[in-house]
Amino acid sequence: MSVFVDDLFPCDDGTGVPPPAERPIPWPILVVDDDEQVHAMTRLLLKDFDFDGRDFEMLSAHSAAQARAILAGRPDIPVVLLDVVMETPDAGLKLVHHIRRELGNRHIRIILRTGQPGQAPEREVVVAYDINDYRAKNDLTSDRLFTSLVSALRGWRDLTTIECLNRSLEARVAERTAELARRQAVAEEQTRFVENLVELMPSPVWYQEAGGTYRICNRAFRALFGGGMAAEGADPPALGALAPPVAGEEPIPAVETAVMDADGQVREVLVMRKALAGPSGGTVGVVGIAMDITERRRMERELHRLAITDPLSGTFNRRHLLDRVDAALRDMEAGGRPFCLVMLDIDHFKRINDAHGHAAGDEAIRTSVAEIRRHLRASDSVGRIGGEEFAILLPDTTLDAAAGIAERLRVGLAAAAVPLPQGHSLGLTASFGITQARGALDTMEAVLHRADQALYRAKALGRNRIELG
Repeated sequence: MSVFVDDLFPCDDGTGVPPPAERPIPWPILVVDDDEQVHAMTRLLLKDFDFDGRDFEMLSAHSAAQARAILAGRPDIPVVLLDVVMETPDAGLKLVHHIRRELGNRHIRIILRTGQPGQAPEREVVVAYDINDYRAKNDLTSDRLFTSLVSALRGWRDLTTIECLNRSLEARVAERTAELARRQAVAEEQTRFVENLVELMPSPVWYQEAGGTYRICNRAFRALFGGGMAAEGADPPALGALAPPVAGEEPIPAVETAVMDADGQVREVLVMRKALAGPSGGTVGVVGIAMDITERRRMERELHRLAITDPLSGTFNRRHLLDRVDAALRDMEAGGRPFCLVMLDIDHFKRINDAHGHAAGDEAIRTSVAEIRRHLRASDSVGRIGGEEFAILLPDTTLDAAAGIAERLRVGLAAAAVPLPQGHSLGLTASFGITQARGALDTMEAVLHRADQALYRAKALGRNRIELG
């Protein structure tokens, strides 16, 4: 079933003016989750929300099948808060596919929610399934849930409004050609309405004729690119490099690009454009809208950083470091060069905690990491495996070269001083176990086991030494 913009956002009753609503209709929000507590908490939070004078109406579906039934009868839903794993591990993604492909609904905003914050969807999944946002369930506090919903509603409203703008502009072009004199007054009224509507939109919107001249650009556009852009008739930086849409062809998908704003700052924007056809079928102009996603992308990058970083040491966490070891093994299987893995353990770490407290232990870990990084190359990776134990991945490194690096680390750590209160300090030593990947038949478990065994021998033989495995 295809969903038309007029079903979602009435824009034209013959006069070009949206009909006034008799009374505010709540925003319908569909929550799809197999956890009743998620529904209860979301419903409780939504009771206190309103946007543009309209309350929120929550529709609950406890499975993808229930969601399909609701969507079949409610084409007016602007936002879906969707769990990924329900009756099947990919039930959420299959529902997204159903919405986008089978229902043909490109306007509805889909926000994935998961109880596992570190498991963000791959970029290819976000693009392929046309997912609009991603949030961890525990990240959606009252304020953040409200912010996410308002952002999604604005995006939905922008998309539906731009569709209305497309239809209105296409109608204007046809009327100018066929009935210019008789319809002049109506065309002028529609023009004023469209220009006022576009001017009030919070996202940059423009209409550019085929010759390059900007006939319409709203205040958000002028604020982003500078007020003289329309008069000059030149493309804003980066937008001019994008392939222009062509009337009669499939619309170009939304494109992310970077632009320079009027203050010289780089902004990340999502650009959507549609070509307008003239009487002969050729392109007479392009209407476009850009959404500033700079802050959203910054938050996504920060979320990714937090997901792969150990909070105390600032190194990679165990899972990400092991992922890198696994990737190095796959690269070696494909013909890449071998690598070495170094396991490092701070000697007598328990004594530091017992004698000086956990704050001193934390400082010992940070001091060790600083010294480790001082001796590593840009291509090397270090991760905290647990407690006072670290793993170092040395790509394209022989066993002898790895031993040399480990020896420099051992000497450097032995010379380092951990600061304590009242101007005191304490020394450190560390034990090392080193192994080299042995070929296509090697496994990550085997590599880790050999490095662990070598580290164990270094501990058993007196600590502050290096053993090869």
